[in-house]
Formats: sequence, C-alpha cells, structure tokens
Amino acid sequence: MSILQAFCAIVETGGFGRAGERMGLTQTAISHQLSQLEGWIGGRLFERGRFGARLTPLGARLHPAIVETITQLESALHQARASVSVRALTLSVTPEFSSQWLASRLPDFCRRHPDIELKMAVGYQRPDFGPAGVDLAIWLGRDEAGLVVEELLIDEEFVISSPELSRQLPGRNAIRAAPLLRYAGMRHTVLDWQRWYEQVTVGGEDDRDGDGFDIGHAVENGPLFETFADMLQACREGQGFALVRSSLVSKDIADGSLLRCFIEVQPAATSYNLLYPPNALQNPSAALFRNWLLSQVKGGQGPDR
Repeated sequence: MSILQAFCAIVETGGFGRAGERMGLTQTAISHQLSQLEGWIGGRLFERGRFGARLTPLGARLHPAIVETITQLESALHQARASVSVRALTLSVTPEFSSQWLASRLPDFCRRHPDIELKMAVGYQRPDFGPAGVDLAIWLGRDEAGLVVEELLIDEEFVISSPELSRQLPGRNAIRAAPLLRYAGMRHTVLDWQRWYEQVTVGGEDDRDGDGFDIGHAVENGPLFETFADMLQACREGQGFALVRSSLVSKDIADGSLLRCFIEVQPAATSYNLLYPPNALQNPSAALFRNWLLSQVKGGQGPDR
C-alpha cells in the first residue's frame, strides 16, 4: 500500500523529494520504494530529469488504476471501521491550536458524544491520512491535491505585551524597547515580523532613522521558548513582545492579561483549515466532529446536526 501511495505522491508533486516531504519520508526511501515497484513490474514508470519526474507511457497507463485501487481500499476500510461498535476518531492538530483554542471547547464535544473515542495527534508532523493514520486534521494553510479543505478561521496578526510593559513604552520606536519573543515550533517567524514591521515603518512616526535596527536580527536574537504557551506566559510576565494570531489569544485579550500594544494589524498569511480525504466523513464520528467544529467556529451552541 505504501509503495502505491509513494507512486501517486510522485505523480501529484512532480518529484521524489516533494513526495517524500508529503509522506514524511526521505527522498532515498521514496526512490527505494519506486525501485521495488519498477523491479516487480519489470519496466520504468518515471523519466527522471532536471525538472522533476514525469510518467513514462507505462506509468501513465498504470496511474488511473492505482488511484482507483487506493480510493476503493480506503473507502472499504473506512466503512468497515464505521460498522464496528466502538466509535473512534483520530485528529491531528498543532500544539498551539490545541492548547489555545481547542482544549477549552473539547469538553463540550465529549459531553455531547460520550460514546466516541477521540484520539489526538498533537505535533508538527504532517498528518498521515492512510488507513492507520488520522481521520481529520486542523492545519495551517496546507492545500493539497486529493484532500477536502475547509477554511475554519481567518486570523489577524498583531503584537501583544503585558499591560505593564505597554504602559512603559516610549512614543517613538517602541518596538525596540523590549525583546521580540518566539517559540521553537514557530515557522516563518522572521518573515511574519518583517511583514508586520513594514506597516510601522512606512509613512509613520517610526520610520527607520538610520540607527541600523534590523527586525530580522532582533527576532533571531530574541528569547526562544519551547512552546507557544511558554512564550505567552513570558509575555504576560512582561519579558517582551510576541507576534500572534487573533484566534490563539482571544481569551487573554478578553481578560486583560495581554494587550494589543500597537495599532498595526495585518491579515495572517495562512488560515487554519480542516483537512480530510473525500471519504473520511463516511466515519460517522468524523462527520459529527466536523459539524461540531464548524458550529464552534461560527459561535453556535446548538446541537450537532
């Protein structure tokens, strides 16, 4: 099964390295799997070139049948799983979304559906939607062929600090008055800060004044925390500024433990999406969770449909 999935991944991504990234494998492992398949068939399935991998005529004839076989097998497995008495659901989610948004809401789902066994894979590893993998994933901006993508939250990004630090900020060049905090799981940190900082430095009082301040350098030299939650706690304690997504700090903003300390706000470059294979909702537990999740995003508290 994994060999056939590797074959399809190469077709869809156009390269062995990109296929490996999708499947969480090395390029060498993907090449080895394809070599096994080609050896068993007795012919080449891809032409390898400087611009990637292209199907040979043999591979092009084989591809539709492999896609159909994988789809039928996954559908059969999902139907079999849905027919057993134990109702189960596996969800993949990033640590910060799990702790800052989902954790406070999950008791509602568990109270509504106590018979569903909910398993969570919390981390930054790409979700595996194979037969032994996850049913649904909540992920940032991952739009991939063959998956259903439903946008959940459209975030804004802004800088926060503790109320005490905010009161102490100078009238000019305030962003330079405290360290810029970051955490180990954060991706594209420097680019996000640079995008935000451009708003501060274009036509405003904080225009660059030639003193050599470099926002990228400041971010790279700021304190690094292990988790998003650790970074937020340091921010609450007045240790510096953090650039955050609105959905992850709504509670802190509401209770006043953190403040938006600058007026500049930008749309987040990526959105939180719900991802799943087309046949995933054949699992009734997955369908119930998906409906519940969308109702939470919309703010509805009515019963699941």
